[in-house]
Amino acid sequence: MLLIRKIFAWIRRNKMVKTIKRNIEYWSGELAFFKIIEIESSLFSDVDRLRGSKKYEHVIFSFDTIIKDIQNHNAKIYKLQTQFDSIVANHNIQNILSHIDGYTFEQLQSYNSIALQISEYRIAETFLRKDSYLRYIRDLGELISDYPKVLEQFSLIKDFEAISFSFGDFYIDAHTAEKTLAPAKSILEKVKTYGSKYYKIPQLDEKIIERHNEQYIRKHLNDSIFDNVNGKSLDEEQRRAILCDSKSNLTIAGAGAGKTLTICGKVKWLLDTQKASADEILLLSYSKASADDLAVKVYAINKSLTVKTFHSFGLDILNHAYGCKRAIEEQFKVYISKYFDEELSKNTQAANAIFRFFSLYLYADFADDKVYETEGEKFEDLKTTDYRTLKDRLKDLSNDIENYETLQKEYVKSYEELVIANFLFTNGINYEYERVYEVDTSTPEKRQYTPDFYLTDYGVYLEHYGININGKAPQYNKEEEQAYLQGIEWKRQTHKLNQTKCIESYSYEFKNGQIFDNLKKRLLDYGVELVPLSQEEIFNALHTIYSGQGFNSFFNLISTFLCLYKAQYPDSNGFEQLKRKSLGTNYDNERAAEFLEICKNIYEYYIHKLRSENKIDFDDMILQAITVLHKMRDYRYKYVIVDEFQDISQSRTKLLQKIIEHGDSKLFAVGDDWQAIYRFAGCDINVFLHFENYFEDVKLNYITSTHRNSTELQSIVEPFITANPEQYKKHIQSTKHQDSPVRIVYHNKNRLSAFTKALQNIAKINPKAEVLVLGRNKHDIDSIISKEVQISNYVKITHEKFPDMELTYKTVHQSKGLEREYVILISGENAKNGFPNKMEDDRLLDLVLGNKSGYEFAEERRLFYVALTRTRSIVYILSDKNKTSIFVKEVENRVKIYDTESLEQEIREDRLCPYCKSGKLILHNTGRTSKPFYGCSNSPYCEFKINDLKAVKINNRCPDCGDFLVIRDGRWGKFIGCHNYPRCKFTRELNIDYQGKSKPIGFNKW
Repeated sequence: MLLIRKIFAWIRRNKMVKTIKRNIEYWSGELAFFKIIEIESSLFSDVDRLRGSKKYEHVIFSFDTIIKDIQNHNAKIYKLQTQFDSIVANHNIQNILSHIDGYTFEQLQSYNSIALQISEYRIAETFLRKDSYLRYIRDLGELISDYPKVLEQFSLIKDFEAISFSFGDFYIDAHTAEKTLAPAKSILEKVKTYGSKYYKIPQLDEKIIERHNEQYIRKHLNDSIFDNVNGKSLDEEQRRAILCDSKSNLTIAGAGAGKTLTICGKVKWLLDTQKASADEILLLSYSKASADDLAVKVYAINKSLTVKTFHSFGLDILNHAYGCKRAIEEQFKVYISKYFDEELSKNTQAANAIFRFFSLYLYADFADDKVYETEGEKFEDLKTTDYRTLKDRLKDLSNDIENYETLQKEYVKSYEELVIANFLFTNGINYEYERVYEVDTSTPEKRQYTPDFYLTDYGVYLEHYGININGKAPQYNKEEEQAYLQGIEWKRQTHKLNQTKCIESYSYEFKNGQIFDNLKKRLLDYGVELVPLSQEEIFNALHTIYSGQGFNSFFNLISTFLCLYKAQYPDSNGFEQLKRKSLGTNYDNERAAEFLEICKNIYEYYIHKLRSENKIDFDDMILQAITVLHKMRDYRYKYVIVDEFQDISQSRTKLLQKIIEHGDSKLFAVGDDWQAIYRFAGCDINVFLHFENYFEDVKLNYITSTHRNSTELQSIVEPFITANPEQYKKHIQSTKHQDSPVRIVYHNKNRLSAFTKALQNIAKINPKAEVLVLGRNKHDIDSIISKEVQISNYVKITHEKFPDMELTYKTVHQSKGLEREYVILISGENAKNGFPNKMEDDRLLDLVLGNKSGYEFAEERRLFYVALTRTRSIVYILSDKNKTSIFVKEVENRVKIYDTESLEQEIREDRLCPYCKSGKLILHNTGRTSKPFYGCSNSPYCEFKINDLKAVKINNRCPDCGDFLVIRDGRWGKFIGCHNYPRCKFTRELNIDYQGKSKPIGFNKW
């Protein structure tokens, strides 16, 4: 038993020795790892059992030795891990980079020494933070290696940021921005050389200057400078506009928003902040009146300021450049008149060109592509445009009074018909317009056929069809087009059936430019002889034409065109360039070529006269000043301030650009595109609308608080003026209130009566009121002048019923910039020279203007807006009920309409025409020999007439066709029938007293 126990003891000791040796070997390997080595406590018991035995002394010594090594290892690892964890936690690489200037190289070296000690060990895969340890050790080592470069890059970035966020207390414009940002840009280039290993390369934010400028403006909004400008405190928008000190500043203002006050504020700010002295500021305005008004206001700030019109400033430059005062020719239109009065009698070719243009190309066909919902809409346009033939005009303007009274005026129903009629007339072909067809074609459903033209000497008809090359009539809606095309086929079959001769022409021949050649060929094919008017007849016709109203518009068109031309072209070579421009159709281009040739002749005549007399004109003041300004030592300004900038022209723009270039000036322009109304004088709103295309470093500001108009008036006019999407959008605000600020007084061809009604209404409010009376043209007031109403010099009006009122007359153009408590607009009619005036928008002006407004009557709309915004309280619009302006109709549902007793009677008697659906029925008292009747306001285009005045008054309409129901005599007595019989056969029993003693029953009012 003893032996067995000894054997088992030996086996246990050997097993313990092997375990101890195995662990010693394992621990020896673990000492290379960065980790705490764990030792099982049982091993110490086993070692103690073996201790004392010489046989195991070597094993015991090895164990004790490794245990000491492990204890030292664990202590070191613990210390290193604790230190390193603290470093990583408190001094991560990103934190060191963000504050590198707070870390010395020695400090980083101390961190790195710990890292290096750790790096002497192997880090086991089981160590959870192995990756982060290794990454930190690597990054820290690289950082220490690059420390000088990192520190320098950090310092550069810090300097960059310091510059970028502190530019000083001033507004930075585009030029200053370059200088201001130059140091930052230089530093940035150096930063980039170090790459982006440690730091993200900073950027110069595009908005950095903008943010600085906004901070600058906000900081100075409450400066005392703005609290008293000519006795008034500026609002925030005005202050912002002034503080915005960019190279080119456009301030867009509303009517009555204080444009001139803002300019005064800008001047005061420049002087008080010493940004400019008085002689370094130039103030420019459009007209002498506006410049004088501006001068009075800025002189209250400093009387040494320079205030000029563009023309007077240009003249100053020329007088200085040439050392003498230049002779000025101010009567440009007089030379044009002389050309027509004198030169044409000597120049047959020029005379023929004018006669040809007046005959065939006078008006552009604006309604070319317009779609009409009803025939009445077309008649209204025709009534306004006044398409009367040349043949009729020449007879109408003759001295043959008897002939005048019996002549049936030829109002044709399209511009194309007008051209054809004039072509026939000028080629000696006698014709009748809409003569009744020689065969009776009338039916109960259809009126008698009246072809467009009948050539009386040849028995030939001529029909002009408004169809395109595809045989369609797109000017009508689908239903009307189908009826129109069916009508063409019916007419062709009618001529074929009755074997009558009929020539056809078509609208598309105007577009392709073949109308005259084709028409001539067809006439010759039918044996029609063309005998053009003789030279004597042409001269006689021209003499008559010059006396007519139509020539005034033509004359104004030429004047406007030549003014625009002269502002852009130095000589007559420009006319050939313009001939190469296209206006659309071939007919339009032919029209333009004819017109340009006429203008070229007049231009050369004028320039020859001007230069031979050693004179310059208004355009020369600007154009010649542009060419000499760069040679002048003077005329250099820090600031150029322009009032009424919406009235800028191309020539003024060029001079302004030259002034700015000459003095390296800043531009401060103020205006309102909604009040741009001088296109006819050469002003180009495109410069205002596309300001950034003409000037550099552009900033826009808005002044939208009106001190003139009421909130209620703005709510009426704003939808009207903003209907044009091409203008700047702005919402004008007001703290003023006025009940019914726009009031329409309708009348029936009696302006005087309506004018008196308006004054009566004003007198109830203030019998001593100041009233501004506005007309579309100078002579609109003539229709009011009477025994009780007089006018002096077309300015001061007196009305015997209102002796205490101050009544002043102005055209709407003259009124811009003015304001009164009460305003009366007397010309609210849709007429050729009314609202809108349709001549000034002639597409020929597109040749010498910038991009034309795509919005119909854009400038006329602005003119109407100007008229309505002259009032501080109420504006009255007088309008003929029978030809109301389309502009008046547009605001009609938002304004007050007077309902006086006499007006009620007028409105009751204004009935819609049953034929054209849009015309009004007008009572005609023809005299003793003829009975009175109602006719359509669209006559002669609409032929409706009715003699039964009572039927119109009662206004009982046919349920089938809409015509009036009248009393008729039948086989069994009286009955109600349609006035349109036999075309309409509606009847009903007469069961109510015709005298109106019984009440109406059912549908009827009888």
